[in-house]
Amino acid sequence: ITPPECVPFFLPMKNILHLELTGSTNDEAIRCAVDGAPHGFAVVAAAQESGRGRLGKEWISPPGSGLYCSIVLRPELPFVEFSRLTLTIGLALCLCVEELLPDADFGLKWPNDLYHEGLKCGGILVESSPHQNDVSDSFVVAGIGLNVNTVKKMFPAALQESATSLALIAGHEFDMEELFHKLLTSVLQYVKIHETAGFATILREWRKRDILLGREMQWVTRGRKIITGRGLGPDASGQLLAEDASGRVHEILSGDVQLAESVGGK
Repeated sequence: ITPPECVPFFLPMKNILHLELTGSTNDEAIRCAVDGAPHGFAVVAAAQESGRGRLGKEWISPPGSGLYCSIVLRPELPFVEFSRLTLTIGLALCLCVEELLPDADFGLKWPNDLYHEGLKCGGILVESSPHQNDVSDSFVVAGIGLNVNTVKKMFPAALQESATSLALIAGHEFDMEELFHKLLTSVLQYVKIHETAGFATILREWRKRDILLGREMQWVTRGRKIITGRGLGPDASGQLLAEDASGRVHEILSGDVQLAESVGGK
């Protein structure tokens, strides 16, 4: 893979690579991790040309208005736990913005989105290294995109009614560097809690912020069938459960989950 052309916009602090422009902070962080970047190393960009989210979706990255970062994690966890870190990072992100805006109502949409009153303001893409057998060489890259000082006109027309930003919520702009350091601290703190106290501790707090719990939602199965059900929240392993009209409980392993009312349901 050929690295994108990137220009530092100020001198990087130790273990933080600041870029003016990159294709994807996750791609850059993965390259750094393969080269031995330590736990907590982060890549931060003022703009991304090819930002991405789960399921191959594009993450819109207006220059200078959002926080686009990826953090290298080398957790002291068995590889099977790595996929659960998506919920851990989501909780860390949610708690970080709750501290900044204690009067705002933030929530989490399984497995990787941050919402405020029905509008999306952040997303997470967690990617694991292929080194499943050598724990000492394995890593996770946690990519986080957060709409910070974005105004409505910066969003594509298709997203202007479904997205928001911290500045739109608070009525004022935020210092991006200060916010990044708060977020990095929160992520490392909650990864440590995951390591020491276990995923159940993370999950307990995550469930308090679950915007799908008890609500009717839709998802597409691997067989391309659309199913509607009531959200039951994630189980002990982090997989989302939903109950359909017949009472059957479904385990949603992956896919794009939407609230039914947002796709024409009740």
